[in-house]
Amino acid sequence: MLNYPRVAIDFMNNDHAEFVALRKYLLDLLHSGADHTQVDTMLDNLLEHTRLHFAEEEKEMLAANFTPYPVHKGEHDKVLADMAARIESWKAARNVTALSDWLEHAIRDWFVNHVSSMDFVTAAYIQSRGQS
Repeated sequence: MLNYPRVAIDFMNNDHAEFVALRKYLLDLLHSGADHTQVDTMLDNLLEHTRLHFAEEEKEMLAANFTPYPVHKGEHDKVLADMAARIESWKAARNVTALSDWLEHAIRDWFVNHVSSMDFVTAAYIQSRGQS
């Protein structure tokens, strides 16, 4: 279980919970020795979920005239690029250990930090502006 705060906007909390569930399911697949096509599908789902979540957050930040938008958007862009590269690396090399380590550690640490800092502040700002 990941320890991260709820934020002031429901759609963000719902998306965060879905992200955590997708990550856990992927780790379970990897640890169970599942077929690689199942892992591919779930990785693609994780990437698409993350893209859609980031796009919705970015739309809300712009609507609320959130001044630090470029910093938050920059992190989103960096994470999406890294995630896409990791998925392509997985599909090319099928390195279960590397993918599992990335999901278990790097993604966990990034997610908890991002929600606890950027998303927490962003959601509070947007909510205070009466946006969502």
